Amino acid sequence: MINLLSGILLLLLLIIGGKRGLKTFLTIYINLLLVLLLVVLCGWGFNPLIVTLLISLLIILLVLFFLNGINLKTICSLISVSIIVTIFLLVTVLINNRIYIQGYTEENIEAISYVAYDTGLDMMKVATSIVLIGLIGNVIDTSIAISSALYEVHVNNPKLSKKELFISGMNIGKDILGTTTNTLFFAYLGSCMTLFIYFLDYKYSFATIINSKIFATEFTRIIISGIASFLIIPLTALIVSIACKREGKYEKIKNRI
Repeated sequence: MINLLSGILLLLLLIIGGKRGLKTFLTIYINLLLVLLLVVLCGWGFNPLIVTLLISLLIILLVLFFLNGINLKTICSLISVSIIVTIFLLVTVLINNRIYIQGYTEENIEAISYVAYDTGLDMMKVATSIVLIGLIGNVIDTSIAISSALYEVHVNNPKLSKKELFISGMNIGKDILGTTTNTLFFAYLGSCMTLFIYFLDYKYSFATIINSKIFATEFTRIIISGIASFLIIPLTALIVSIACKREGKYEKIKNRI
């Protein structure tokens, strides 16, 4: 059944996207292999934070450059996404140290009852890695959307100043903001459906739910991913507006030569 669904997905991507659709399909599977590699390396005892940063960089490079080519838009997105991922690596470590969302919860006991608890992993770092991997997709999507749209604005109206380009980027970001928020909300809500059913069946009170470790973990991931997706908008708009105006200077120099 999985092969059938994969075949349908590939067929639709080829029909609608052509060559780009094929690249998208390959990117999905390569990203899956990269995430599996991340899990294996963490299981072998490598530092989860370092491994996550390296794997994240590979995913960012693959999604941006393999799918969209190497150009001003993707380079700007690479810079902005790399900055956000690095910042939120530090932020997530600090948050985990404060609210202790790492490790297993009582709701996981049945699922892990046959697994050894002493895995030798630093669960604080693993929790941070999970949050980072979760926010990469939304951050990349938002960044490339801002970068592509703002570059088209620059191409069609090259006389716009750096400030005007930045304002245009922020206006574009406002339109993306609403859909990004809903995407994050429903993505995490869907993944937590079984958890909500669990709470309902065992008649958890509202106070118990909001104070449970597993709820705090999921809520923290939503908040961090949301903040990262919001902050990527002004950062990308700023970087692209600066790069576009410098590109114009470079073109003038080339024309004079």
